[in-house]
Amino acid sequence: MQSVNDIRAAFLDYFGSAEHAIVPSSPLVPRNDPTLLFTNAGMVQFKPNFQNHAASPYRRAASCQKCLRTSDIERVGYTLRHLTFFEMLGNFSFGDYFKREAIAYAWELVTSPEWFGIDKSKLYATVFGGAEVAP
Repeated sequence: MQSVNDIRAAFLDYFGSAEHAIVPSSPLVPRNDPTLLFTNAGMVQFKPNFQNHAASPYRRAASCQKCLRTSDIERVGYTLRHLTFFEMLGNFSFGDYFKREAIAYAWELVTSPEWFGIDKSKLYATVFGGAEVAP
């Protein structure tokens, strides 16, 4: 991968090839959501689907969501880790798959030579001990 554009395109191409609808970024100011001033995560546009307030038009989706966070705005400029605007890549399932499949997708994307091709020996995977892998 050469650039941010290459990474973004590869992520969306990968999940598109895995039958995910590629959903455009929603606005930075969320529509019809009085609980948020700004879109601060990739799943914001899917909140109604996750909260069962709306039926999802997708079984699977992937997006590159523009996000704005201000929780540590006073630290911006003092370190390279603090920022306010960024794009969050995400893949989502609406009852179609769960953690086991999400982990398999992520592993394939990161390690496969056709995609990001990171050497498996350079990766460390951790699992939260109380997490269930299947519904």
